[in-house]
Amino acid sequence: MALAVMSAVWWLAPNPAAGQGGEAAPTDFGGCPATPPGFHTCALEKAKTFTPPRTPDGKPDFQGFWRGRLYPTFSVEGVPDTEPRTRDLIGPWRVAPSSIMDPPDGKIPYQPWAAAVGRKGRNFHKYIDPRTACASGGVPRLMEMQSQILQPTGENFVMWIFEDHNVHRAIATDGRPHVGENIKLLNGDSVGRWEGNTFVVDVANFNGYSWLDDSANFYTDAAHMVERLTMIDLNTLHYQITIDDPKAYTRPWTMAWAMVRNVQPGFELLEEACREGERDLPKFLELGYVYYFRNNLWQPSK
Repeated sequence: MALAVMSAVWWLAPNPAAGQGGEAAPTDFGGCPATPPGFHTCALEKAKTFTPPRTPDGKPDFQGFWRGRLYPTFSVEGVPDTEPRTRDLIGPWRVAPSSIMDPPDGKIPYQPWAAAVGRKGRNFHKYIDPRTACASGGVPRLMEMQSQILQPTGENFVMWIFEDHNVHRAIATDGRPHVGENIKLLNGDSVGRWEGNTFVVDVANFNGYSWLDDSANFYTDAAHMVERLTMIDLNTLHYQITIDDPKAYTRPWTMAWAMVRNVQPGFELLEEACREGERDLPKFLELGYVYYFRNNLWQPSK
């Protein structure tokens, strides 16, 4: 019963690494290979020579609808063909490479206690995925989903709006500091700045109640992230994020993937209310799973 319930939820999760609507998966994004390391290396070079369009106030114009690609939904560390869930008859996980560029082995540099919690460890077997419980996918999981970027002229914010559970990020660009360290937020507090053609977003003040993927890889409330968005052609962004968390990791680590513009005429984000007609959560609770929104989540003995 547990397998059936969880597989149904995973099957419904978006998987941008594969083609949409049953079509063949693309072989390139913006002229770069459709593999995480190939895209990352190629995109960094293409960004050096591409001149993006500009907004009226002279900033690179990222406005439009975007969808992350090459983010392995089931595990950011990749899914090998030896993973048993790739042979699940209801909702098989798809084999995929790691999206982690550093360390070179493509693995999250967990501290020993944390490795036993992530990677289909204690979190996976004990807690309900926060996104399944109708919370935000969290940073950076949000960035693989359908979204819209707005850059209002004369304003001190870049707005990033997501189809996922009606979430939005208001990224301050006026040089303000982060909110007080005691204020903890599900998606953190974002402040941004422009470095040439790259939009750099510094994110802090997390409450740690988000997962990175379906395998329950995680970070704590001590996490600090730096995102870098750079356009490599008119319809492709290179997205890179470095994550540091002294509670859970031995060092900072970096992921990268493509974000592709949706150019379908008339496209718009749809409401994903989640809670309306939701029937999975009671089944999870009956099976003994508990919500991830609890204290002392990151104590090795818990």
